[in-house]
Amino acid sequence: MQETGANLSAFPIDRAFTGRRITAVLAFSTCLVLGTCHNAREQAAENRATEPVLSASPNPVPSGDLDQPLGITRITWNTGSQMIGDLYVKVNRSPEVFLARGPAGTFDVKWIQFDSLYEFRLYAEKRSRLLARVEVTRDD
Repeated sequence: MQETGANLSAFPIDRAFTGRRITAVLAFSTCLVLGTCHNAREQAAENRATEPVLSASPNPVPSGDLDQPLGITRITWNTGSQMIGDLYVKVNRSPEVFLARGPAGTFDVKWIQFDSLYEFRLYAEKRSRLLARVEVTRDD
């Protein structure tokens, strides 16, 4: 009876080299299919957290028409990582009030009054740590 398949045992195979080559082919295939082609430096840069950001625009809120008692500002935040952040506001001496949650976002504040101080605070989730704060006022 004659064998129809090739007898691979007759050829010397460097198994370590073959394993590396298979790993490289699999990694390249994954890169093409999933679009996850990153070298180690790029991956480390993506995972690195940046500084938290909390800003208000405009700030101070323009007085505009004095007959309009409420002004508008847009609060923008970013925790600097994928960590969830909690946005709070403290108006004058009142207790903090929860506004929004997320790693980043914007919040339009349509109730900025004259003669008040608004302190917006960005905390790590559940107010475990203050990440950033910004004070907002309205021009007289």
